[in-house]
Amino acid sequence: MELQWIDDFLALCHTRNFTRAAEARCTTQSAFSRRVQRLEEWLGAELFNREARPLTLTPAGEEFFARAPRLREEIFDARRAVLSSSSVYKKSLRVYTTNTLAATLLPSWVMESRLENYSLIVASIAGCIEAVRRRHADVALVPQFAGSETPIGLRAEKIAADQLVLLRAPGLARAVRLEDKKLKGPVMVYTPGTSYGAQIAAMLDAHGISIADAPVCESASAEALLAQVKAGLGAAWIPQLLARGEALARCDAPAYFDIGYGIVLLKPELSP
Repeated sequence: MELQWIDDFLALCHTRNFTRAAEARCTTQSAFSRRVQRLEEWLGAELFNREARPLTLTPAGEEFFARAPRLREEIFDARRAVLSSSSVYKKSLRVYTTNTLAATLLPSWVMESRLENYSLIVASIAGCIEAVRRRHADVALVPQFAGSETPIGLRAEKIAADQLVLLRAPGLARAVRLEDKKLKGPVMVYTPGTSYGAQIAAMLDAHGISIADAPVCESASAEALLAQVKAGLGAAWIPQLLARGEALARCDAPAYFDIGYGIVLLKPELSP
C-alpha cells in the first residue's frame, strides 16, 4: 500500500473521471490508471465501475471510500506523533492543534493561559480529536463546523470564530467567477478527505455548483494554498485568521461561499 494510492483514489472519487483526476494529481492518465489498478490489486477488489459515465463506486469501492480519508489522516498523524514523542520536559501539557491554528491563534491562547511549558503537536482535525479521546493529549485546539457534535467523553469550550473565504491576489490575471452554477477561472482546492475540503464540497453540492475546470493546485495545507494565492496563481478558500494582514481580495461570489466555524478547546470530560 502506498499513500499516493489513497490520494489517487480520493481524487477519482471526487472527479469520477480518469482524465480530470490525473490532471488534478499532476500525472499522465496512463500512470494514474496503473496506480489505481495497483490499489485494486492490493485490496483484492475492483473499486470503480468503469462502464458507467460518470464512474461509479462498486460496493467494495464504497466500503473503502468510508475508510480512506481517515486512513490517510492516521498515517500522517502517526508520523507527527512519533516525531513529537520525545519531550525535553519531564512534565508538560501536551497540546494538539492544526498547523493553521498553531501559526495564528495558539500563541495568544498560550499567553492568556500562562502556560509555563508545553509540548506542541500539529495534526489533522481528526487526529487532534482522537488524541484527546485516547488521552494522548491534555487539550486540543481545533475548528468545529456547524452540525459537528462534540465526541462522547470530551467537552468543548468555544474560544473564537473564523471562516473560510474565497480569496485572490489583487493582480490575478483571470477572474474567478460564478456563471450558470459553474465556478470558472483558476481555482485551487484542498485535497479530498481533508476537513476544509469536505466543508467546501458540501457547500457547493448544496447549491448545485461545480468547479468548471481542473483545479490549478491541490493541497491539504491552507498555508501552502495561501502561498499560491499570494503569488497570483489562483484563488482558494483560506481561513480568515491565516489571511489576516495579507494584501488579498475576496472573489466576487455569493455570501454563502463564506463558511463560518467555531474554534474550540477540547478536553476530556471530568471524571465523576
